[in-house]
Amino acid sequence: MEDIRYCAPGHIFCRAKKVMLAVDGSEGSARAATVAFEVAEMTKSKLFIIHVIATSVVKQFSLMSETDPEEVLAKYETTGKKLLDGYKGAAEDYKLDVELILEKGSPSDRINLQAKENEVDLIVIGSQGMAGSLRGGVGSSAERVVLGSEAPVLVVK
Repeated sequence: MEDIRYCAPGHIFCRAKKVMLAVDGSEGSARAATVAFEVAEMTKSKLFIIHVIATSVVKQFSLMSETDPEEVLAKYETTGKKLLDGYKGAAEDYKLDVELILEKGSPSDRINLQAKENEVDLIVIGSQGMAGSLRGGVGSSAERVVLGSEAPVLVVK
């Protein structure tokens, strides 16, 4: 009987040494995390966990609430760090090599840029993020990551 762990050379899961998980605190990113943890464990890959603070949201919130944009950004950064630390803690059960990345800007642009800079072999992202439940199907950030990525993208529903 053939070993079920055998991978033909060149297949995604055989050559994956770096996996990126994009998170935003949504249920979709929590489901994607489970998949990313298992893939990274199975392939013995380094796991990059990225959270991007959407600066457009920070600007809009500060404008609507008449709050200093730097103060709003500082709160988003604190929340983002806690979010990343939570995912890192969850990954400990899988004994993974984890690197956390906190970025600011357009989520899809920053995810794709970091994936390219870190030579990531696979990006794992939830099909719908925090704003995704407002529309059916795939969320706009996930869609833009798929369209703009040079690496394979695994979208988790």
